[in-house]
Amino acid sequence: MAWIFLLVAGLCEMAFVVMMKLSEGFKKLKYSIWTVVSMAASFFLLSLALKTIPIGTGYAIWTGIGAVGSVVMGMVIFKEKKSVLKLLFITLIIAGVIGLKLTSGI
Repeated sequence: MAWIFLLVAGLCEMAFVVMMKLSEGFKKLKYSIWTVVSMAASFFLLSLALKTIPIGTGYAIWTGIGAVGSVVMGMVIFKEKKSVLKLLFITLIIAGVIGLKLTSGI
């Protein structure tokens, strides 16, 4: 169950970043509220996951999901620049997350 909490926490992290961008510096109330809600959900679920998952592994995977998801969402939703190097480094983050999961022993 901890891994599910961690995955959903990472997805909430992605939502947090997208909502923060859409809030335009917390000027748009609806997106500002969603920013705070998704951030709180992300932290709460991360705290549940870290009851079982080692802190280094859990935190790295959580930030990895958030980082990769944010970059991909930026390219898809906000039409940010795509490049081969950007995709290469996203792949390296994903490889690191998978490696941490495989070596966590849980």
